Amino acid sequence: MIRHCKIVVATDFSEPADDALRRTMTLAHKYEADIYLLHVMEPFMLYDTDSMLAMPVEDLSEVRRKGAHERLEKQVDKVRNGVTIYPKIVEDMRSPAAAICDAAKDLEADMIVLGRHGREGFLEHLLIGSTAEHVVRHAPCTVVVTHPHPEEDT
Repeated sequence: MIRHCKIVVATDFSEPADDALRRTMTLAHKYEADIYLLHVMEPFMLYDTDSMLAMPVEDLSEVRRKGAHERLEKQVDKVRNGVTIYPKIVEDMRSPAAAICDAAKDLEADMIVLGRHGREGFLEHLLIGSTAEHVVRHAPCTVVVTHPHPEEDT
């Protein structure tokens, strides 16, 4: 049986991400896992229209970073319950999916868990191709994509 593993849970602070974290808590208890609660933040950029250069705006980036850290801490406080949770913010110019995969690789994670937004139909197939599909295809470890189940909320 796997014991003391590392699980990366990606969050964009949405309800599906919160649900993924809640579900991961069950795994964390069962397998004595540590959770790395990961939020990917694109650096705030100001575009100079005269030179067409992108320049980071450090003050605004710091405010966003602080806000994201506070939100992560609130999530951790809501669910901790005896599980070690490490909040982690990654700033990345690439896609969130690439940053999630890289973080999992760097942490030598055993699993990535992320929530999928509940879209239905043909368009769903096209839209899931975003973050969830990219992570599933490129992750260095097992990936679990949770889907919201409204009937469980009743």
